[in-house]
Amino acid sequence: MDYIFSILGILFYVYLVMTVVLLLLDNREPSTTMAWVMVFILLPVVGAVIYIFIGRNWRRVDEKTKLSQQFLEDRSSAMLAPLIEAQMDRGSRLKQKKDVVHKQKLFHLLQRSSNSILTTNNAIEVLQNGSQKFPRLMEDLRGARESIHMEYFIWRSDPLTKEVRDILVAKRKQGVEVRILYDAIGSIFLDRRYVREMRAAGIEMYPYFNFLSPLKIHTLNYRNHRKVVVVDGRIGYAGGMNMGQEYVDGGKQFDYWRDTHLRISGETVNVLQGIFVTSWYNTTGKELFDTKYFPAVPADPHELPVQVTTSGPDSRWPSIKHLYFTLISSAEKKVYIQSPYFIPDPSVHTALKMAAFGGLDVRVIIAGVPDKKLPYWSAFTYFKDLLRAGVRIYHYQKGFLHAKTIMIDSEICSVGTANMDVRSFHLNYELNTLLYDERITAGLEEDFMRDLQDSREFTLEDYQELDETVKLRNSLARLLAPLL
Repeated sequence: MDYIFSILGILFYVYLVMTVVLLLLDNREPSTTMAWVMVFILLPVVGAVIYIFIGRNWRRVDEKTKLSQQFLEDRSSAMLAPLIEAQMDRGSRLKQKKDVVHKQKLFHLLQRSSNSILTTNNAIEVLQNGSQKFPRLMEDLRGARESIHMEYFIWRSDPLTKEVRDILVAKRKQGVEVRILYDAIGSIFLDRRYVREMRAAGIEMYPYFNFLSPLKIHTLNYRNHRKVVVVDGRIGYAGGMNMGQEYVDGGKQFDYWRDTHLRISGETVNVLQGIFVTSWYNTTGKELFDTKYFPAVPADPHELPVQVTTSGPDSRWPSIKHLYFTLISSAEKKVYIQSPYFIPDPSVHTALKMAAFGGLDVRVIIAGVPDKKLPYWSAFTYFKDLLRAGVRIYHYQKGFLHAKTIMIDSEICSVGTANMDVRSFHLNYELNTLLYDERITAGLEEDFMRDLQDSREFTLEDYQELDETVKLRNSLARLLAPLL
């Protein structure tokens, strides 16, 4: 019997060494590596199988993927050539604005880390909830003449999406091209009859990363978290709201849904189109790199500089994490952040503390009525040091806060899909819009201040009064945070 235990002990040691070596070769964040080591120890063999299927970043190590990325970059660059050629001149014009240094830094950061194009000929409308977004969106869908492209993380089968379906079916009968991408996990409850009805009407509707396919099972842990609409290549939507009734009325779980989305017209729409057609090619293998989807934009004397940045598990750099870090560390007066989930990586966590230590007004609003318990509990473990540094933290109480926004110094803001968490930084396909515009940023700050009235401040005293069992629960949740 002792002999058998000795053999099992040796096998476990070999197993642990091999799996840890596999982890180290992936060069992940230390916190993520340690979380997976715990999984390997607590779930021998099973943990390794789980990691191989949902933990390892196959996209980044696949040489064929790298070749495909270069092909897509070349094709997308060809469609966006006029914008690319103009952006250096536009970047230099940022020097003429005040507080030049951090604007130049952000411009070059996004350009180099994610090939983000700076556009200036834009008009932006900020939409703060589903009651504002969806009537506007449906109006634009009804007005479509040539093409409708939609890409969403969540697509429900409910009264809202049935109304959208009826509009899309009618437009398809009029000859408008309609293409839809939805995330296979985010939209796992989407009624398959709904999809069949769309396809029967001539609408092309596909899941991004169909994990049910044996060839795609290793993508199970990836999410296409983007929310993009492009109508006729002239009107675009991007932001936090998915396609579902709860984004209008809060659904069964919440009394209210607070979110932020953008309606965009101008050159940035061509950039959104480039992102969609790249996703479309990755999903279907079909090319849409055609000038008819990238119309020229009339000149507008009122400049609104915008950069759209994306990131994902196959990105060379975690560009949205870099964006958040640089925004926070570049601020000189104030940093206002909204995110439903708060699981920052060490660099962003440190940047927030340093900003507060430097005397800046740093405030964070997160969901106070959570939809997911584990990330909500985990967030509390990050609060103590932030509160001691002077960061002010608030829990939104009116309903569910789903907005993902950052505003600095009433001058620059980011609106997007990326939460302030590790999953958004490394595992999800995300999209954020950076606006170098004082008017829009000031407007978002006013909305932020109104949201504070519907929030409860969480203080250092509140943290110290937490029961020790609650702190233990939160700490256990944090151990899983890098995997959430």
